[in-house]
Amino acid sequence: MLLTAILASALAQSPAAVSQRLYEAEFSPLLKSERRYSSFGPVGPFYPQVAIEAHKGGEATLSCQVTSSGTLEKCKVVAETPTYYDFGIAARVMADRKRIGVSGAPVGETIFVRVPFVLGAPATVERQSP
Repeated sequence: MLLTAILASALAQSPAAVSQRLYEAEFSPLLKSERRYSSFGPVGPFYPQVAIEAHKGGEATLSCQVTSSGTLEKCKVVAETPTYYDFGIAARVMADRKRIGVSGAPVGETIFVRVPFVLGAPATVERQSP
């Protein structure tokens, strides 16, 4: 289970402390140029190719610091399920490119961020200019 993996990677933390620092990723809208990737869900073009070919969903958990604007920096992969589908790498790339963020997390703190990968989940695309 993912929570077990998070706890194992944060041995010094109590279960209550870890659950208080676990946030859900908030996805930026896909760019207009990425509209063709909307069937891959809100992660769009960042969905790992190996997972697409296997029709697999999964998730990754990152450990990141939160900036004042809610973006994430200094992210490290702490867990991914299932393994060998590159969900961790894809989640870290999205964080590096400011494509995911969080709300309500304390600025400057290191938190855990759950990034779900669900093929076919609803995706938001940037609005067209009038």
